[in-house]
Order: sequence, then structure tokens, then C-alpha cells
Amino acid sequence: MATTPESPETQHGLLSGMGPDDWTNANTITKWLLNQPHDSRPGSAQAIFDNLLQDASQSRQYHNSGQACVKLCSFVQQCAKSSDQALKQWAYAEDLTLRLFHFYLEWYEHDPHRALRMVLDILVSCLTQSPCHETRVAVKDHVLETLVLVVSRKYPKLVIKAGLQCLDHLFTKQAIRMEDLVCKYRQTEPELANSDDHVLWRSLVLHLFSWMELSYVSSLAGKAIIHIFRSLLRQASSDPPLNSAEGVIDMWLGWLRDALDRNPEILEDVKNYGLVPLFKTDRTSALIILRKFNSSDSLDSQKQKLTDLAFMLQLATLDLGKRFGLVEEPSSSVDDAQSASLIILQESLLDGFLSHPSMSVRCSALSLLVSSQATTKPFSETAFALLRRHLGSFHMDYDAKFRNEMLGLTKNFIRRVKGIVTVAKRSIAAQASRSGQQPTADSGRPVAKRKPGPEDTQNYDQEASEILSRHEGFLKWYMDFLKGELLPTASYQRHITAIKATLLALKIGKHAGAPDELDMDIMDIISSDPAWTRLVLDLLLDPFDDVRDGASAILSLFPREIVEAKLDRELGFNSLLDALLEFNNKAKSLADRTGRADHGDGAARSQGLMCRWLGDQTARIDLVFGILQILEVKIPRAEADLGHAAIENPVHGDFASLSYVWQVLATEIYGEKQLEKIHQIYTRVSDCSKRIWAAVRHVLCDDSPEGHLPEEMEEIEGLDTKDLLSYSFRAVHESSNLMRLMIGTLRLEPAPGVPFPPLDIFKDIGFLTFEQLATLRHRGAFSTVSLTFTTCCQLTQRLERTYVSTAGSDNLLREWYQGALQCIETQASTTRRSAGIPSLIAGILSANSQSPSFGEVFAKLEEIGQKPARVTETDGSNLPQVHALNCLRGVFRSSLLSKKAESYLASNLQLASNSLKSEVWAIRNCGLLLLRSLIDCLLGTGESKATIESGWDGHSVRISYNKYPTLPGVILGLLQPGVQAVDEVSSSAAEAVFPALDIIRRAGPPDEYREELRVCIEGYLGSKIWHVREMAARTLCSFLLQTDWVAELGAMLGSCGAEETNRLHGVLLTARFIIERKLDLTSGTDLESEALGMLLSRARDAAIRQRCPEVQAAYLEIVNLLAGIQSPSSITNITEPPSSQQPSGVLDISTPKEIRYSALLDMQNGLRTIYDISITGDTESLRSHLFNVLNSDVNTAHRMLESLPTVWRSRQGSSSDKRLEFCEIYGQVCIQASSAPEIRAQALLNLGSLMDESLRQNELSLLPDTQFLEHVWNSLQDGIINPELSCAAIKASGTFMAAFLARDAGDTTARDKRLRGWGAMVADSLDIDNDFDTRYAAVAALESFFGGTKVHDWTTSYLPALSALYDGLIDDDDEIRERAAAAAAGVLGCHLVPPTATDRLVGWLAEQFHGQDEFERHVVARMTGQTTRLALRQDEVLTHVPAEEQLVKALDFDDSLFATEEQNLFIDEINECIRWRRAFVYQTADGSSVNHLTEWTESGLRYLIGLARKEDGPLGWTSDQHVFAACARVILCAVAVVERTRSTVVSELLEELKVVGRMGRMHRSLLEMAVKGPA
Repeated sequence: MATTPESPETQHGLLSGMGPDDWTNANTITKWLLNQPHDSRPGSAQAIFDNLLQDASQSRQYHNSGQACVKLCSFVQQCAKSSDQALKQWAYAEDLTLRLFHFYLEWYEHDPHRALRMVLDILVSCLTQSPCHETRVAVKDHVLETLVLVVSRKYPKLVIKAGLQCLDHLFTKQAIRMEDLVCKYRQTEPELANSDDHVLWRSLVLHLFSWMELSYVSSLAGKAIIHIFRSLLRQASSDPPLNSAEGVIDMWLGWLRDALDRNPEILEDVKNYGLVPLFKTDRTSALIILRKFNSSDSLDSQKQKLTDLAFMLQLATLDLGKRFGLVEEPSSSVDDAQSASLIILQESLLDGFLSHPSMSVRCSALSLLVSSQATTKPFSETAFALLRRHLGSFHMDYDAKFRNEMLGLTKNFIRRVKGIVTVAKRSIAAQASRSGQQPTADSGRPVAKRKPGPEDTQNYDQEASEILSRHEGFLKWYMDFLKGELLPTASYQRHITAIKATLLALKIGKHAGAPDELDMDIMDIISSDPAWTRLVLDLLLDPFDDVRDGASAILSLFPREIVEAKLDRELGFNSLLDALLEFNNKAKSLADRTGRADHGDGAARSQGLMCRWLGDQTARIDLVFGILQILEVKIPRAEADLGHAAIENPVHGDFASLSYVWQVLATEIYGEKQLEKIHQIYTRVSDCSKRIWAAVRHVLCDDSPEGHLPEEMEEIEGLDTKDLLSYSFRAVHESSNLMRLMIGTLRLEPAPGVPFPPLDIFKDIGFLTFEQLATLRHRGAFSTVSLTFTTCCQLTQRLERTYVSTAGSDNLLREWYQGALQCIETQASTTRRSAGIPSLIAGILSANSQSPSFGEVFAKLEEIGQKPARVTETDGSNLPQVHALNCLRGVFRSSLLSKKAESYLASNLQLASNSLKSEVWAIRNCGLLLLRSLIDCLLGTGESKATIESGWDGHSVRISYNKYPTLPGVILGLLQPGVQAVDEVSSSAAEAVFPALDIIRRAGPPDEYREELRVCIEGYLGSKIWHVREMAARTLCSFLLQTDWVAELGAMLGSCGAEETNRLHGVLLTARFIIERKLDLTSGTDLESEALGMLLSRARDAAIRQRCPEVQAAYLEIVNLLAGIQSPSSITNITEPPSSQQPSGVLDISTPKEIRYSALLDMQNGLRTIYDISITGDTESLRSHLFNVLNSDVNTAHRMLESLPTVWRSRQGSSSDKRLEFCEIYGQVCIQASSAPEIRAQALLNLGSLMDESLRQNELSLLPDTQFLEHVWNSLQDGIINPELSCAAIKASGTFMAAFLARDAGDTTARDKRLRGWGAMVADSLDIDNDFDTRYAAVAALESFFGGTKVHDWTTSYLPALSALYDGLIDDDDEIRERAAAAAAGVLGCHLVPPTATDRLVGWLAEQFHGQDEFERHVVARMTGQTTRLALRQDEVLTHVPAEEQLVKALDFDDSLFATEEQNLFIDEINECIRWRRAFVYQTADGSSVNHLTEWTESGLRYLIGLARKEDGPLGWTSDQHVFAACARVILCAVAVVERTRSTVVSELLEELKVVGRMGRMHRSLLEMAVKGPA
């Protein structure tokens, strides 16, 4: 029965009898309908339906919560259940059902209220209960076709949310079958018509996965995927290719990997919506999946990018299994019953993941290992073994984000270990109480009886004891591990990570679920270990501020009873407080000696720590007076002789000491007498700050302070500009910090005894900072002083609450405001940023005062900025407009004020645009800077550079133009003046154009003035300034993204006159940029080939007519851009030449004599030739053309060589047919281009890349012959060699050597000699003094060599290369280490993170070259810190730098202000010695190397014993990392000698060192090495 909507007149007639009560709900409507004549019921029902559908369609507008939809659906359902067959037939009619279906699709997508789901119930009812079979078939066919089109992105509207919800509902209600869906999908995808069902399923499932990129449909897409998976499982038994559930699961996992490969960002959605529902409902399938993922076979994959994604999926699935209780941690004690019902993680699998190069893989693996749903579930011994093995590499990682993620997981496993220890002790206590015994812990303290908590307790005493022992043992190991990470030789990454982990261990409580509190057991471990306290104290002087801060935080947690507790007399002090006092004295002496910032800050922190440890207020105040007394001695020296004071008496450390001490004092309440002393401190600090400012003011206020050295100081020995400037800056910096902290007490609530500053002192500080900001010229001092002044301004609003009489406090802020205005009017414009004046205004505004108010200040600044200025009336040095504009700019750049200033943004845009028209350059420049700050305020600054440069995407809302209604008009005002005289626009006038263009380019055009703006911007396409044309072209893309851009460009081409060369060039630039943007946004899928071909044809004709090389080059750029598209064959056809005989036929430009030379045109022609020849595959033509270009234009030849590999591969694929010919071409270029090193470098890189590919695929026949390679290599010695060619030669040398070895089966002596020579060359290239590029080229050569050579005999001739590989693994730069680890994979057989690769490489070497004397010499050289190159020469007599000489050199301390930084901050000499010591002990034969090491060790120990007699203690002579490293090297070598040779002499010397070291208070970490050797 047709259900065509009735006309309004007919509806009115049919429903004329219905009153308002009849429309109340579906029941009343149906009741009225059934009372009508039988024949009129279907018509009336249709009229009612139309009326209700119209009301429901307006539900979103009128916000009636879907009641109209409920009424509509209920009415149809009641009609369907009616006994009246006519009504029933009407309710199941095809047209009615489809109208409801499309109504649902449209409205649920945008207004998804629950009532709309009733439509789906009607749809299900029609599909399953309709009395008409034809209707059921027709409706099902239409619904399936629509849903398939929606899922496959072919439906004209975006209704994916509604479509997927409908699909899920139909599957759940079994209204449709999967077979119907795949059949319909086959019909809508003609290219898959002949494919089998599994190909169709894969295509459909990948479409569903692709929708997961939209977060609001991820769950619905996951449900649809699960429906398909379950359907395939049901079909598995009857489908021969898939005769088991495992077959379906394998196929499904393959689809998962393919989906992640296409879109890696959906991993979390795949986990949550594709795996979680399965794990909840299908345990059998989940176990099969987990069993497949619990395999380490995939770790051998060489496809790194795909492997990372597959690994992340694997780890995410295993983690999910652990959450659902299906996966257990690795353990060696698992019974058969448990392994059958659960998945036990393989140790080898986790071991591979934890050492994987990818950070995300390693972090996920650690999370999988340590996470647990039960916080008191015990760790297995296997899990602890994995943690012991890999935590070191996690701690030393260079990436701060990765280390922070690791620390988050560390917090979890520390909490879990502590919770398990507590539960185990509780279980033992419960067992003991039942036995009538009082248990004690290892520390001797009684175990407190606690009420049982929610944690699981161990039931058996033996099990609980074993668990307790295991976890306490690990906790002890972990604290020892952290202590080892704090050694002086460790890198910054290890220091800061260990400190943060130590703080976690201290602060995390023992009981699961309880609030965190200080763990006294961990505190006892640290405070009772002299090595721990010594290491943490020494780190107070670390070069890195966050390390110093962390060390101070650890020490500040020490409770008073531990600080004051008596210590062993052997340590040389009675308590930790005495130790800190000794440390303070040494730190102050060192800080005064060097004047370095880190030493001064460390000494200051130790003073603050001393104040915190002192329990008496009087003692704390006396400490402050003592520091002030020292400061008041130093300042007069600076006033009398600043030059000598800068060298001999730095004051910044003393000011910093007062700052740290004050942070302790400010938190306490004092009596009257003590408050008097506090006020004295305020007065004396204020006086010191004024005096030091007066002493250094002339240095910091000079117009060029960075290069200023007064004449009277030039003769002072050892003083230069840096010394004087550093002293002056740091003095003001620290004194300003101190003043800010002291007045900060005004933020406290008024109460008796609070140490508030006297009011006059507060005013003095405020006026002092005002003076500093008004006169400073040193940029570094601005930030500190401006922060102090801002604090002063803000605190003026709290004076009335603090002081009884504060009359005039408001006047204080206004006085500063008037002073700032005076500075604006009178101060010379010495810099374009107006020195400290903007900071003065920002500080005053930050007070948020009523007087002066924000609006008053802004109005005044705008008034000053708008004043006209003429070049004839000013010399440029006194421009208040410049200061006013810079002040406004500073406000908009301030995070504190920019939000409040948004209401003034539009007016300031106008002001900035007016300033760009000024005659005075300084005003124009400041106006431009203000305009750019306003743009940043509009668009934000958090975007990447790539996002900013790419421009608007055509969809996102970057600026709400409604929020700034005057903005479009301002932009139009900026553009109109220039376009009216575009040919006369100068470069200075273009400054006003660029910001306006930039706003539209990045945010898209506003609707208001859209056409006017476009006309203006098109006008700039004809500008005579290239950059203006380019910016206009990029901006015009924003207008064309959502239009028929091909037609628009065609119209713009047609409007170009015969003489409008600039405009034609601008239009071609626009075409190129819009194509680039389309390729970026849609990968070229919406490029219309036919229309684009016509456009290119018109552009070609116009370019030829103009005879302008720049225009022709712009056209060829478009052609070359399109030629680079790989997939759309139709686009490729556009760019193909008319015939193979004319390779450059797309634009046959022969550059006649009347046309001037253009390098850009030649380069584009060269690229075009490359694209043309890549189609025909004619390498001879390529050779001929390349060498012709090489003789005429080096730049074009270089560009051709650079693009040739990519272009050829895109057209010809990875076929090896022409590989040998290309190798010969590149080699000939290297031979012939002796005068062009950049050409030879590029050709050499191309040659190496091709040879690497042949070597990896073991296609040795495609390698050039040895004689040719030798000719190429020898030719590199002739001609010019620049750094680029040098690096290319080093990189290619590894490939050449691999080719030589792969083919050379002759004289092994010659081969070994060549291999040794190459290894030595690479080792020299990896010297730490070389630049990054050279070292990186060396490790790339090693990667090519070890990755390309498949078979090695591993003779000792490989040792130089292997030694170089090791050097690469311990390089200072992380990129070099990672590349070296990739090279090590060719030796070790797997990709590993660099620290793990380093350890395994040493072990592999020890096993491979066991018993080889040459290798042992190398081991000894590494252990003793010698140059390894001599040790690898076969006939070289092994000589070592004596240990005593190394110690003497290390003791020579550099006390200069700016010390030379170490070249390698990553390497740890102690780890090096420990690593190679294992290899040394593994060797068994006694040779000359062992004797040399024994002699070296004996002499070193004797000298070290003499040094140990000298007093050490906190911050003693062993605190220096170089001295510590030299001492540790001697001790560790001695331990290794004793372990291997049982030398009594060395053993006795070690014992003597331990005795003497304890007497001399030698570093306990060194003595521990002598006692137990390396860990």
C-alpha cells in the first residue's frame, strides 16, 4: 500500500474531527482512528503520520526531549498490532518504513535522544513480522544498501553514527544476516565482485576500523566488528579454508594489524572496543588469541615500523588479558592445571620487549610486568629477575617523557612490593600469635598487630616467609641499585631518575589503600649508610639544578631524631648535623673559589638544609646573621674594586643562601624579641641589595652589557667581560629573588608573630625594583626583576589587611604608574623592545587594582601609540609610541594578562595596522611585532611548525569571527590600500600585508567581506614582489579548498593578460599550493584528472606564450608535483610525455638566447627529465642527460641525483633489473666530478644505498666488480674534498667493505689487512672530538657492513671494527647510539636498546674471541681507560698510562668560572670497567696482558693508598667525578686481578687500602667496591 504524504488540504479534511485531547498521546490518537469509518482509516493514519513526523523533525529545535518521536513510533506500533488488516498493512508499508529509516539516519546523527531508537524497533518489526514477503525483501535490500554505502564512505551525507547504531541493532535482533551484508557489499564494490568472501570481509572490516578515528563512533564500530567476528566463528566449521576457530582468529588478527598499519592512532580504541567485548563474553577465543600473542617468534621480524605496531597490539592484548585474569606473570613454578586454564607470560617474550628499541614497546612491557588488579599479589622471582636485568637501561634513557612514564610505573611496583611485605608480615604475625610467639622483623622491631585489612593474606607460614624474603630482598637490591645510580660518574639521566625514584620509595606508604607517609624503613636504609648520605650530599653541588633540588628534597625529609642521632666515630663526625656543617664549610669555600652558579646554589641549598635541621629558632636566626655578616664584608670590596671582587668574592651564593634559609624562617611564628631580629634581617637585606645594585649598575645598564668592560678593569689579570657580567647579573638575580621571597610573607594571613616586612622596607624594595626595571639593559636580569616588581604590585592590594595604617598604599601603585608613563615619554628607544618598560606596565596591571584600572592603562597606552610621528620631527631615539606599542605587546604575550586583554584585541589590531603606515621605521617595526603577537593570541602558539606552514584545512574553526566582529573589517583595511596600487607596493609596505594574509591563511576566510577579501588577495597575485605573490597564493588556497578549485583556477588563468607576467606566475603558484594542500589532506583522492588535464593544458600554453623562465619553472613545478603521485594512474597519464622520443615534451623549453638564464627553470627541467625517463626505463638516455647537465649546471645535477632514487622507485618499483646499471652511473659520476664534491657525495650515497639493498637481499651478482669499486674509492682521493663528501665516503666505506668481503675468496692476509685498516678508519671517525656528522656516518658504515655481510669468520681482524661499534654504542649522542645498536643487530641477531646491546656485545666478544691475546689486550686497555687502537695492533708493544699519572691528572681541579664541558656526558667509567671486567674474568689463559694489568694495578694501589691517608669526608677530594672514576678504575681492576689470578700482593694492597681509607674517611662507595667488587 502506497504511503505518499497527503496534501495539507487533504490532511486538514481527514483530521478535521480531531480535537486537542485526541493528540495527547498514541493511545488517544489510535482510539480516535479506530472510531473512524473503516475505509477512511488508512488515509487518516497517513495524515496523522505525516503530522507527527513533521513535529518529530522539529524536536531538536523546540527541545521537547523526543516526546513527538515517542508519539510517532508508538502510533505506528499500535497500528501494526491492530486487528484491522488495512491498518496493519499500512503500518508495514515499504514507503512508511523507509521514511522512518531515513528520518532516523538524519536526526540520530545530530540529535541522538533515546526516543529515536524506537524507530529501529519498527524497522526490526517490519523485517521480521511484515505479512508481505516482497515488502520484507525490498526494505532489507534498501536498508542494507544504505548501511553499506554509509560504512564504505560512499553515502552523500555523514551519518556514520546513526548507521552503525542501526547496524548493531539489526544484528542484535537478528533482523539481518552477515551473508546478506557481504552480498550487498559485493554489489556496491564492483572491483571486488569476483573476490572470495574473505577478501570482502577484510575490506568491510577495514572500513569499520577506519571509522574508529572518530571518537564518537569508536564503540559502535567495535560492536559491528565483533558481530562480524562472531559470525565468522559460527561459519568456521562449515568452511573448508577455515576449519577451526584458530583459522578465523588468525585471519582476524591479520585484519587488526592491517588496520593499525593504516592508522596507528586507533590502537586504544581497538583494544577497548574490539577486544574488551570479546574477552568479556568469549573466554575460549580470548585464550587462543592470548596464546598466539604469548610467543616471541615475532621478535625476529626485521620490519621495524610494522613490528612496533604489531608489538603494541600484542602488548595491549596481553595487558587486557591480565586485567581479565587470563594472564599471569612469568614464573618458573607453574603447575599443569594452571597453565591449561591461564596464559603464563614467557620470560623470553618479556625479555625481548623490555630491551626493544621502541620506547613505547618497552614502556608497555614494563607496565605489563608490574601492573596487577590485586595490589598485594606477590611478584615471582622471574619477574624480579627481569626487573633487575632491565631497570638500568630504563633509568639511563635520554627521553625525559619516557623516564617520567617509567617512574609512574615504578611508583606502582614500589607500592605493590611494600604492600606485599606488609601483608606477609601480618600473616606471619597472625601465625605466630596462634602459636603463642611474639614475632620480630629483621630489624628487631616487634611487628605491630593490626586489624586485618582488605588485602589477601598468605595462609601458610612457610609461603609467607618465602614471599617476605623474596620481596624484602628485591627492595634491598633496589635501594642498592638506586645508590649505584647516584655515583659521581653516572649521567644526568641516571642521577635525576634515581633521585625521583628515591623520593617515591621514601614517600610511598607501606599499606595498600592507606595515605602515603614517610617510610621509616627506607629512611633507615639511607641514613644509616654513609655511602648513601655522602652521595646525596655531594649531589647538592651537581651541575644540574633539578638534581640539586632533588637531593635537597631527600635530605629535607630526614627527621630530627635521625639528624641528631649519634654516629660511628670512624666516620669522623658525631651526627649527620655535624656532617652537614663540615659540608657547608667546604661548599662555601669551593663556591668562593670558583664563582660558578651551580657551586653557589649548592652551597646555598646546604645552608637552607642546615636551617631546616636546626631545631632552635635562635640558632636559625643566628645562622642568618652569620651569612649576612659575610655578605656585608664582601659588598664593600665590590664597591671599592668591582673587578677583583668579581674574581675573588662572588656574592650570589650568599644571597641564594639567605633565600633558602628564609624559606624555612618564613613558615614560623616568632616572639617579640625574635621579630625585632627578623626586622633587622629585612633592613640589612634591603641595604645589601641596594648597595650591590649600585656597585654593578653601570655594567648591567650599559647599552651593550654583553661586551662591556670598563677601561679601568682591563688590566686586571684573569678578568674578562664574561666574568664581570656573570658576577653582576647573578648578584642582581639572586638579590632580587631574595627580596621577592621576603616580601612574599605578606601573602600570609595576619596573625601575631608572623614575620611581615616593615612597611618602609616594602616600599624601598618596590622602588628599587622599579629603578632596576627602568634602567636595566641586560635581558637576563629582566625576567627576575620583573617578577619581583610584579609581586610588589600585587602585594600593594594586601597592605590594608596587614598594616594598621596604610594611607597612601593605593598612591604607591599610582606613583609607580606615573613613573612608568614618564619613562615612556622620556626614555630613549635604545632597543626595539623598550628594555624593562613593558615589564613595569605588566606588573602594574597584574595588581588588578581599581586605580589605575586595566581600562585606564590600556586607554593611555593606545592614546600614546596613536600619536603621529614624522621622520623630520624625530631622530628615532625618543619615540614614546615605540614604548607604548611594546607595552601593549607585552600584555598580550603575558599568560597572566592576555585573557583579560582579549576585549581590547580588535582595537589593538586597528592600532597595529595604523602603525604599519607610519613614516618612522621603529614605529612600523613595533607595530608589526604587536600585530604578530595579536595573531598568536588569536590562533595560539601551541601548533607545530608544520601545522602553521600548511595552513587551514578547510574544516576546523581556528578563529571565532563572531567573537571579534571588527576583525574582518580590520583585515580588509590592511589589504585594500596595497592592492589599489599593487605595482607600487614596496617591501616596507608589504609588511602590513603579510599579517593579514597570515590570519586568513591559517584560520580561513570570514563569511563577512569574503568576496571583497578574495578580490584583494587575487590582486596581490600580480605584485612585483615574489614573496607577496607567494603569500597571496598560499592564502588564496583557503578560499578554494571548499569550492570547484579547478574551475576557479581556470577562470583566473583566463583573466591573465598577455603582459601580466607577475599575475600568471601568482596563479601558477596558487595552483601548485592548492594541489599540495589537497595531496596533504586527501592524498590526492579528489583530484579530478580530466578537468585538471585541461587546466594544465591551458597553463602550458600560457607559460609558453610568456617566454618568462620563472613562469615556465612554476608550471613545471606543478607537472613534477603531479608526476610524483604514485597511485592515481589517470593523474600520471596527464604528466606523461607525448612520446618516448621526446622526453621533455610536456613543455619543450630550449631556453633561447633571448630568454635570460634561470637556475630554477633548469632545475625543474632536469627533474622533468628524470620523471620522463623513469617511465621509459631508458638508462642510457639518463646517463647521457645527467653527464651533460653535470658539465653545465652542478646545482641541477645535484637535484637530479637527489631525486633519482625516489622517482625511479615510484615508477619502476623495487625491481632489480637496472640496479647494476645505476651503480655504474653513480660510480662514473664519482670518478668524473672531481671538482664538485657535493655531486660526488650525493652519487656516493646513492651508490651505497643500491649496494646495501643488493647485499641485504644477497643478490651479489648485482654488485659492481671489485676493480670498479676500488677505482671509485681511489678516485675520491683526487679533487676537492669537503665535509659532506668526507661523511659520504665514510658512510659508503662500510658498504664497499661488505662487498669486498662478500666477493673476496682469495688471499685472507690481504683481506685481513684491508679489514683492519677500514676498522681503524671508522674508529678514528668515531672519536668523540669529531663532529656529529662524521661520527654518524661512521656508525652508518658499521650498520651497512654488519647488516650487509651475511657470513663472517670472526677472526681477530674484525676487532677494530667491533671496537668501533662498541664506541658508537657509548657515544654521547642518542642518535648515534641508536644507529650503532641497529648495526649491532647484524652481530647479535636482534634489535636491542643501546645499553642492552652494549652489554650483550661485550659478552659476545668475550665468548667469540676467548683465549685470543689480541682481544685480551683490548679488554685490559678498556679496563684501564687507555686508547684501544694501540691494543688492536698485532705487533704493537702494549703500553699503559700509569694509574698514578691518571690520578694526578684527575686531581688537577679546574676552578675557572666557565669550565670546559666534557665531550661525553653519557659514558660512565665505572660501568665501563665493570662491563669489561666480566670479559677479563671470563678469559682463562695467562699472558702478557694479565701481567701488565697486575703491574698497573699494583702501582696504582700504592699511590692510591698514599692519597687515602689524606683527609676526605663530605665534599672531599673523591667527590670529583674524575678523581672518583680514576680511583674506582684502580680498585675494580684490583678486584678483577685477585679474582682471576689470586694475586696475594694485590689482595694485601686492597686490604691495606680499606684500612687506610676508613681512617682517612675515604668515600664509602669506593671502599664497598674494594670489599665486594662490582655489582
